[in-house]
Amino acid sequence: MKLLHVLRRPRWLVVIGCAAVLAPAAVLVSGVAATDDVASSQATPLVDRDYIYGQLFDMAYNDVYRVSGADGPPTDPSSPWNEPATVNGWQEFFQHWKQQLSDKTVMTPMAKYATIQDHYFHRLPEQRTNPNYSFNPNYPWDSDDAELTLPGATCPGQRVLLAAHPDGTPVSPTIVGEVNNPTGSTSAVNGFGAGRRTLTLSNIANGGAYDDTSGVTMTMGEYQALLRWYSINGTYPSKTLKVALLDASAGRAADGTYLREGAKYYVNNLIPQGPQGQYAMFAEMNANGMSYPAYHLGTQYFWNNLANGGVGPWRTFITDTPSAPNTIYPDSSGNIAANSAAISQFDSNLKSSVTAAFAQQSAKYGGTVPQENPLRYNHTGSAPLPAVPTPDVPAYTAPEQAQYSPVHPAGTAPEAMASSTQDEASIFWNLGIPGFSVGGVQDSNIDENPYPSTISAAIRATPVLQYSGGGTAFELASNVPAAGMTTLAAASAAGDTNVKVASVTNLVAGQPFFVDTGLNLETGVISAVGTAGATGTGVTLTASLTRAHASGVPFNVNQGQPIGFTGDTLEHLNFFAAGAPHGLDGETSPTEELLRALELPSQYTALLASGNDYLGAVPAPTGTIAYFETSPVRPTSTKTVTFDASFARTLDGGKAGLQYYWDFGDGTSGTGETVTHTYASAQWADVKLVVVKGDQTKWGMYRQAVAVNSPSGAAPATPACGTFSTAERNALIAAAKAAFRVKTTALPSDVAKEGDR
Repeated sequence: MKLLHVLRRPRWLVVIGCAAVLAPAAVLVSGVAATDDVASSQATPLVDRDYIYGQLFDMAYNDVYRVSGADGPPTDPSSPWNEPATVNGWQEFFQHWKQQLSDKTVMTPMAKYATIQDHYFHRLPEQRTNPNYSFNPNYPWDSDDAELTLPGATCPGQRVLLAAHPDGTPVSPTIVGEVNNPTGSTSAVNGFGAGRRTLTLSNIANGGAYDDTSGVTMTMGEYQALLRWYSINGTYPSKTLKVALLDASAGRAADGTYLREGAKYYVNNLIPQGPQGQYAMFAEMNANGMSYPAYHLGTQYFWNNLANGGVGPWRTFITDTPSAPNTIYPDSSGNIAANSAAISQFDSNLKSSVTAAFAQQSAKYGGTVPQENPLRYNHTGSAPLPAVPTPDVPAYTAPEQAQYSPVHPAGTAPEAMASSTQDEASIFWNLGIPGFSVGGVQDSNIDENPYPSTISAAIRATPVLQYSGGGTAFELASNVPAAGMTTLAAASAAGDTNVKVASVTNLVAGQPFFVDTGLNLETGVISAVGTAGATGTGVTLTASLTRAHASGVPFNVNQGQPIGFTGDTLEHLNFFAAGAPHGLDGETSPTEELLRALELPSQYTALLASGNDYLGAVPAPTGTIAYFETSPVRPTSTKTVTFDASFARTLDGGKAGLQYYWDFGDGTSGTGETVTHTYASAQWADVKLVVVKGDQTKWGMYRQAVAVNSPSGAAPATPACGTFSTAERNALIAAAKAAFRVKTTALPSDVAKEGDR
């Protein structure tokens, strides 16, 4: 492919100046922060769609086949085990992401207050019990939940998270191992033939433009929009902003579902247990671009039997935390019920933000979107008639928002993924954290299919077998199911371990399957395949079904089929969003519909995050910024904790001249940027940090209740924001001054340094 080795800096990466831009009054809605429209101010964050596409172009082309845990030691990019980016671009993808988010030219000088950390963890080998799997590899290197932290000014103890996943291959490492197995396995399940079939659907030679990179670059654009907004207005976030790459998302479990290891590691290890460090909201960016307001192949005249058009745009799936238990989220832990008030408020704020972004985009684009593909199938010939111009059609209307971009709680409507339990967001929803996932179409069903409701359900349900489905590929079908895709020949009941199917082509013992669609979808593994009979062929399952399923619903091998697919490249994403592989300015330029589809979700995410219930906007700090985190974040089985204040900053974004005082909450204290302390016993420790620069007139403070070695009892009732009363503040300043005085008296060299500041 001509663009396989493009330079890393296409023209969209040129930074657009931070000139004042005023947004329409229509965006001033409840829960969405805004300021007065005055000179040199900006009412709301405004995403730069060209920056998002430029990063998508760059990262999807340069850092390909991103297999987490298989690209050399991440702490040593120069290692010979680090594969070239065109072979395994995992390391390079992370390096580029970190460089962009910390670049003060790209992200405004506000980026000087941000700290990037790596949270390494090791993936487990696939847990297979099927004897057909003779190769069970370990991942040789660490994976990484990379995270940017920008401490809040007035409520640093509460967090807002923008997240996406970076690894771009769904290929089972077991299958990859079998392909390379010197014994030459011929297993139909995972041997050479199955490996060839699977590898043809992977991200080899492309970077998963739709499946993952689109979401990553959208978080980058949202972060940029927020920082520009603060920089222009001279304000600062009240809460702590986090931007994360949740790694190891695409690994496969035995039943074909995705392991989501990075999201699980994050919630199990990187969220503190006490009042501070909890999340006011999160936003998970998934596959975007085949979403509203882009049309299918850029036209209402899709490949169907509607000669006169009428097919609407792609749908966007906006799914947030349920405020009450449901079938998919039963809330066995009680987390959702305990936080239902905040979840309900979040749902209201999210809907307001989506409405505000629709109004904002409508004003920007005159209430229309172009259909860039001029082909019309009610005309003869392979090209449109000159009398048929590219039409602009109404867009961003309230009826279209309700139809194509509704907000619904998780577990109450078809999700953005084939099963909502496969989404990284589900890991956070189960904790009762208010948040949402946004993504375009993934799998075929009647709602997502481009045929209008006037066409029969039989036709609508089958023409597109798989748009993406996590398989990072697109397939247009001919109404004939591919091998391994069949239907139930008879109804099944919850508890059944044997089902009847209409066909057994390519159904083999040991294969994962999924049955049914939407909220009724469930997955499993085939134990044995019987013989054909009058009522279908019996298929025995390794575990009983949890739901009832009607006769005629899909029963498919949980693995994309290699028939009619095109890979998940940026050309194909442009094509599915606009009907052309690139824009009018050449093969490195975007189509307009794809730009719009990336911009709209990014815009309402930035509006939501900037709302007063979340990041908000407060006066910029006038003193030092104090903040710390611990290692381990959850010291559940140790009395020794490391306290890291490297997040603290002076007003110029540096650390020079800072002094640090620690009250460890057990009657002892210490000094230094990063300190390690061992407690005498398990306890809840109310740890306090004081940070000050040389003249000792601008004091920054932060506290966090730390659960040391799994203490009994409830956490102390310290303020969730990590703040102090006046009396506490005065006492801490006095203790810090005494500690600094002792230190400087004991160390004359330090006194000299202090005098030079």
